[in-house]
Amino acid sequence: MSTFKSIAVAGAQSAIGKAIVLTLAATPGVSVLVLTRATTARPEYLPENVAHAGIDYADVDATAAILSEHSVQVVISSVNSVAILGQISLADAAKAAGVKLFVPSEYGCISKGLPEVPSFLQVKIQVADHLQSIGLPSMRVFPGIFQEYLELVVGFGTNKKVNILSSVKGDTPFSTTSMDDVGGFVAHVVTHHPLSALADKAVRIEGERRVTLNELGAVLGAPVEKVDVIPAPEGVSGMFFLDQLQTLVEKGYLNTETKLVDGDGSGGANGLWEGHRWTTLKETLKL
Repeated sequence: MSTFKSIAVAGAQSAIGKAIVLTLAATPGVSVLVLTRATTARPEYLPENVAHAGIDYADVDATAAILSEHSVQVVISSVNSVAILGQISLADAAKAAGVKLFVPSEYGCISKGLPEVPSFLQVKIQVADHLQSIGLPSMRVFPGIFQEYLELVVGFGTNKKVNILSSVKGDTPFSTTSMDDVGGFVAHVVTHHPLSALADKAVRIEGERRVTLNELGAVLGAPVEKVDVIPAPEGVSGMFFLDQLQTLVEKGYLNTETKLVDGDGSGGANGLWEGHRWTTLKETLKL
């Protein structure tokens, strides 16, 4: 079985990116290249055995040359939401350099086969469509809601209540996964499974399953309250996506079971990380 030995990571300063890099760096026989913007210094946390290159995302030829120089076989991205579309030029560079697999920054709600696409997912679908259009195989990873952000999703930090939209019943199970487990999973599968098992796959994972919004009251030891708008932390604006997220949970788009289209990852892929003990929600929240 041929697996990948040379991997580049973009967005390595995010929580998921760090988990990916550190897991890869500890994997024998794997070389790791971290890509940052040209103006960004080498991240201080990088182990000595991890290479670093600053790039101009818009300069496809120069980025392709760097990827070729390091014989990169896989590009993994964990860039944040404001940099999602920058992956398009990175994908073009990867294609030009002969990269075999691109893992875009998805890591959340299912975006494959959605009948209605909320605004915050539209850019991710643009990237996925571009990867398909240039013939660069990809793997899209959907872990449900990050366990570390779950309290934010229900506004718990604002009023110590589990706030659920009035339009949402709150009884649909959804998946939660720690960011360390998301990063560890990505690093594991690209170093332990061949291209044939990963190319153009959508995979869903979960650290803990069968949690509902209503059940979070018992988990957090807090009252459940119906609201018209999810309360955001004081002084923070632009959190409208929390309302969208609860609606997506209600429709079953953040679990491993709801099937939308063939090949959407329904059924789950935890088994690809053989023998791993997944972090529970209570462990992450230290409850």
